[in-house]
Amino acid sequence: MDKTVPSNHRIAPPDGSREPMRVNIFDAMIGANSQLLPLFPYLGEGAMVPAGALMRGGPGVSYGQFFHTNSVDEVAVVFGTGGAMNAAGFVAVGPNTHLVSSNLPSEEDPQYFAVVSITQRQEIGKEQSEMVTIRCQNEKCKAIVTQVRFDATPPRAKHYADPAGDGLFLSLIYAAEAAEQHNASEAARTCKRCGTVNPPFPLDRWGWAEYARRGRTVAEARAALEHVIASK
Repeated sequence: MDKTVPSNHRIAPPDGSREPMRVNIFDAMIGANSQLLPLFPYLGEGAMVPAGALMRGGPGVSYGQFFHTNSVDEVAVVFGTGGAMNAAGFVAVGPNTHLVSSNLPSEEDPQYFAVVSITQRQEIGKEQSEMVTIRCQNEKCKAIVTQVRFDATPPRAKHYADPAGDGLFLSLIYAAEAAEQHNASEAARTCKRCGTVNPPFPLDRWGWAEYARRGRTVAEARAALEHVIASK
């Protein structure tokens, strides 16, 4: 006897707003210029946004750490590791406020590495918010030193034929802003509670500023091309 219970949930058919695409995360991360790099150009409302990250230890390597708050859930999938804490195939959904670090047992040991994806689904017709927090590294303190809260509400999805895509991934733009604010001066990195002068955040290791620079350059280059086409 078939006891299957019918579901009221149905996946809607494609609406043509996003052309189907495929990406191999291992190939994509070879040319990645940033951690948490979106693997597809679709960042608008309703889009599934898988982003790739590649970490590797080595002499003098430090990724630092920060706390990320996201109003939507994030699903982490480990695709491949070398001695890292979670094996390939590990899947987890963390709390909306979570610690972000390399998760390598030793950041100075080159035998440790990991390739992972973090996926979130953009809201539809709702606001999204995120926050980046860097806390004092004094173990007896942990007070907030730098904090940037931002509106991450996705843009209205564009038709896939629009070559401009859905824009830049706001998570990376504002994460870079938080790190730059933290690194601006020794005073900015000094804990107001305990007086500890915290080290600069290793922004270059995460690549967010480079992502922002390249993204803005591409946007200007695209606009220049469109200007030439329009003038013909």
